[in-house]
Amino acid sequence: MFDLRQYLEGLDLLYSSGQGNEAEAYLKKGLKQAAAAGENGSILAILNELMGYYRAAGRYEECLLCADQAMELADAMGLSGTMEYGTMLLNVATGYRAAGNYAEAEALYRQAHLIFRKHVTGPDYRMASLHNNLSLLYSETGRLDEAKQELELAMDIIRKLDDAEIEVAITHTNLGNLCFQMQEIEEGKRHMEMAVRIFEKTRDGKDSHFASALSGLGEACFHEGDLESSANYYRRALKEIDRFYGENEYYRVTKQNLSLVSDLLGRKQAAEKSKMKGMELARAYYEKYGKPMIEMKFPDYAGRIAAGLCGEGSECLGYDDVLSTDHDFGPGFCLWLTKKDYRKIGARLQEAYEALPKEFLGYKARNTTSHGQKRVGVFEIGAFFEELTGYRKAPEDDESWLSITQENLRTATNGEVFDDPLGKFSKRREGFLREPETVRLKRLCLSLGRMAQAGQYNFPRAKRREAIGAMYFSLTEFIQASTETAYLLNETYMPFYKWKIRGMETFRRIPELCTLLEELMQKDLRDTGVEKIIEQICRMVVGELNAQGISDRKEVFLEEQKGAVFERLVLMERKKGQKDD
Repeated sequence: MFDLRQYLEGLDLLYSSGQGNEAEAYLKKGLKQAAAAGENGSILAILNELMGYYRAAGRYEECLLCADQAMELADAMGLSGTMEYGTMLLNVATGYRAAGNYAEAEALYRQAHLIFRKHVTGPDYRMASLHNNLSLLYSETGRLDEAKQELELAMDIIRKLDDAEIEVAITHTNLGNLCFQMQEIEEGKRHMEMAVRIFEKTRDGKDSHFASALSGLGEACFHEGDLESSANYYRRALKEIDRFYGENEYYRVTKQNLSLVSDLLGRKQAAEKSKMKGMELARAYYEKYGKPMIEMKFPDYAGRIAAGLCGEGSECLGYDDVLSTDHDFGPGFCLWLTKKDYRKIGARLQEAYEALPKEFLGYKARNTTSHGQKRVGVFEIGAFFEELTGYRKAPEDDESWLSITQENLRTATNGEVFDDPLGKFSKRREGFLREPETVRLKRLCLSLGRMAQAGQYNFPRAKRREAIGAMYFSLTEFIQASTETAYLLNETYMPFYKWKIRGMETFRRIPELCTLLEELMQKDLRDTGVEKIIEQICRMVVGELNAQGISDRKEVFLEEQKGAVFERLVLMERKKGQKDD
């Protein structure tokens, strides 16, 4: 005779004592013993347990093989339509869902639901489990609102059950993960915190879902920037996963998350300790390792190689901080060669650069992303500028200048040059540093026209129509055009969009415009103050146009100012043409 109850108690003991990696052998042995005793009910119960084990371990083919065997056995036993059959369907459907067979899983969940509705009259944990699993299926197939509804139904049932603390915790965990999917991070974190509190109060450690709740808190803390807590939760999650399942795919993913957070934490701590900006780090790294390497390995070219840090990255703008260490940050610098020198030593110099120590002053090697490839290392001078602007050297005609965006010109001319014995890199860079005045005026014509059309004309018209969409886009276009105008009036190139406001904080001309734009961004579209700020900004622009002698007109409507700028432009081009003749 096979004692199923005693057998399942032994299985629980394996899990609770941290010997979950021995469960497979125990289950297979139990199958043989139950078969030898002719106990079909015990075989069915063990198949259900084995399904769950394989599912959690990511061994889906074996899970579905057990599922097929369980269904065949249940049909042979005449269990169709019973609660026992419905419970088995629920388990089988979950295996199909885990394996990514969503259509089959949903059909099986529906069958189980029909059976449960027939037999269940009050709160029942099996019905709650069904709602929980349906929610997971919906979330995995992108039906997030339906998924949340199913979880809320599950929670309503579970809270009415006795001794259901663990089930409540599991549902909180599922709700937390779903909230993360829906970008509802704060609500997700609250669910995970409630789940962890419940798991920690249970008698023996807890449940395999405890790891999911801990990982969820790790994710939430990561989003909040609390890397220390995030790493701590991921470490605890790893111990729980190993305890129940060993080093499966979930373990490996969690370990990767921990590795990422630990790396970022190390970078953050190094930055906080040294208080060194990225440009300072680059210069120190070059002086310590780069310059000696060049002098030792390339002595004939030591007087021909330019070095510095220019191009993409917040450190090239001087805007980097502790948060900047999360990607494309670390020891590194640029080396620039003439076309002839690059052909001769470019590859060898790059190899020597890559052989330099990866860590420096407590900073780990650069954590380069796919978007941050080739920001440091060895470059041919012309190719460096061509990559950023489309031109190997500064254009000679206005149309070519206008084809380069302000952002790209800023990227090509920011940063610092540490050494340039030949002076060729610096000379090429200086060519891009200041665009011709006629180009600036042409850009001004465009930006002033957009300000007038979007802010002074279309926004009030859209407001009278109560067209929220048109109001929003008109105001957005006005803000963008005003920002571009401000940079042009300050004769400096605009940086990448996320740094535009930051760059305006150091303006010499109309510095107050930055404050007004930020105030405008915070206004309700229907607020009468919006139009007042728009006019205030336009008046400020007119004042600066007059101060620079670009326009002598006083009209606040910027379409008129655009006309004045255009007239000045025509006059300049006429004089230039006469000079060329």
